[in-house]
Amino acid sequence: MTVIKMVDHLNVQVPPDKEDEAKRFYGEILGLEQLKKPDNLGPRGAHYVICKEPWQELHLGIAREDNAMEVNMTVQRHWGFQVDDLDGTRAALEKAGFDTEDALPVISESRNINQKRFFTRDPGGNRVELLEPR
Repeated sequence: MTVIKMVDHLNVQVPPDKEDEAKRFYGEILGLEQLKKPDNLGPRGAHYVICKEPWQELHLGIAREDNAMEVNMTVQRHWGFQVDDLDGTRAALEKAGFDTEDALPVISESRNINQKRFFTRDPGGNRVELLEPR
């Protein structure tokens, strides 16, 4: 049974002092189109379009730790997957013994986004975000 519908986004983290350099890397050098971030995510970092068909994004996050380059950032680095049945997927994960973590919906009036979501971790501790389709 296939649960994942598509990759929604990739979240990468950089230390605070590397934010401008990372924005230049992804925006100017790699040429990704920068998007307006959802209203409830704050001003730091950036969101970019990886491709438009199917729609996929790269989210640039700013790490909180001063030594972020040495710290395992699995808390913030993650893949975001869209799934057809968010509640059913969560129930299946929990039944299989995986913990899940509530998350506020992603909301952006200007981009017409209101996605329910939650987080879990794979057996290696990697964070995975699961979202309903856009």
